[in-house]
Amino acid sequence: MDNKWNYIGTNSKGEAKFKRYTEETLEFVKDCLDSKGIAYFVHEAQNLIFIYKEKEPENRYSSRYSYYYTTGRWGNDKRRKHYHCDGIEHFLSKYYQTAEEEKKYWDSIKEKETG
Repeated sequence: MDNKWNYIGTNSKGEAKFKRYTEETLEFVKDCLDSKGIAYFVHEAQNLIFIYKEKEPENRYSSRYSYYYTTGRWGNDKRRKHYHCDGIEHFLSKYYQTAEEEKKYWDSIKEKETG
């Protein structure tokens, strides 16, 4: 993988914008998700995959992450802020949480605060 950041222009504030490419194909990412039994929905035209937090989401708007497989850019359901990772395997090992894991985490935080 080319680990270089590529200059892509400036934003409205005049700040430089950069992008890093993962060089991962859609097939590679799908195979990785399939091997781990993770549900997803592909928007191929946008190079975007919605990765669900539940094994069997109720509908396509269930709790999910957005993941752009060409750049490793990802965000949560609200997609107001995006982050970068080095690829799908890095995302899954470091950032991905199932709905159950997320609930456990927040329950432990509440427990610490109350008691």
